[in-house]
Amino acid sequence: MLAAAAGALRAELFVSSYNDHRVYRYQETNGAFMDVFIPNTNGLLNLPHGLAFGPDGNLYVASAGNDSVLRYNGTNGAFMDTFVSAGSGGLDYPVALIFRPDGLLYVSSQLNDRVLRFNGINGAFVDTFVTNSAALDGPSDMVFGPDGHLYVVGRFNHRVVRYHGSSGALLDLFVTGNLSQPFGLRFAADGNLLAVSANDNSVQRFNGTNGAFLNAFVAGGAGGLSFPVGIESGPDGNFYVASYSNHKIARFDAASGNQLGDFVSVAGNGGLNGPNFMLFRPPQATEILPTLGISLTDSNVLLHWPTNPAGFRLEQSPVVAASPNWSAVSNSATMVDGSNVVTLPIQVEDRFFRLTRP
Repeated sequence: MLAAAAGALRAELFVSSYNDHRVYRYQETNGAFMDVFIPNTNGLLNLPHGLAFGPDGNLYVASAGNDSVLRYNGTNGAFMDTFVSAGSGGLDYPVALIFRPDGLLYVSSQLNDRVLRFNGINGAFVDTFVTNSAALDGPSDMVFGPDGHLYVVGRFNHRVVRYHGSSGALLDLFVTGNLSQPFGLRFAADGNLLAVSANDNSVQRFNGTNGAFLNAFVAGGAGGLSFPVGIESGPDGNFYVASYSNHKIARFDAASGNQLGDFVSVAGNGGLNGPNFMLFRPPQATEILPTLGISLTDSNVLLHWPTNPAGFRLEQSPVVAASPNWSAVSNSATMVDGSNVVTLPIQVEDRFFRLTRP
């Protein structure tokens, strides 16, 4: 039997590899290594940190070692350009990147305690959104909260500071205790704030309204965490934490913080060396997927789909399950009457097919 599965747009997990100046890519369903998405063949990427997909669909990387933001093709990882030039606007060791609907790119500048804004189209410096003050020391990760305000981690003074989401004015010291060299910062679905505390290998939870300490969401060392850095919510709703010192990505239940095992294991990480920040590819709901059609002859099955849009690959699997193993169909496509057509012999066993981007 034959069946066509719906076309898939992969979320994929991208991870900055600090020690070898690369970005690695993994399957979003099972953490399997896919490739070194950015191999740094041009030598420009230096101590990669925060990642962000821009409104153009390309991947932007904070290159902390040379105080710049680099842009790479979001499909194949090819280098495009230096989007924010070295030191632009006073940029000094960029860490976190956020594209906002206002058309601007927000960048935390760790070594001069600022958050800078750049034009989201051409990378030109716009202004200093958060100015240097005694409140913030070593801005690392940052996130806009449910209240629309900006929350910034002070890595070196072990706190989270809140700034007005429109003006950048200091509002308050939102979290001032229970953190030791914090890095990653994210709001959970329940509205509470999760902060990675690297020195005690934990993730701490705080009231999302007033910053009061609630509990250790992930206890020190749970899941084998060793100097954890970044934290992200995955497409499955669970939380993923980059464990820098032992080169893996651990997964935790979003409600309880219970361990769910290694998502990217040391043995299967593909060479990942010092993971710090990571990002799941955002949904691309606006793309229209082509319809995969099936026709039968006396001895063959014909699978066909339009040539426009281009760039799709035919894959097959013996079963459709929670985490199926898809493999590329080796028979090449030919163009017939404006459609891609792949001809395969009819077989007795079940097979499922889908179109996906490589």
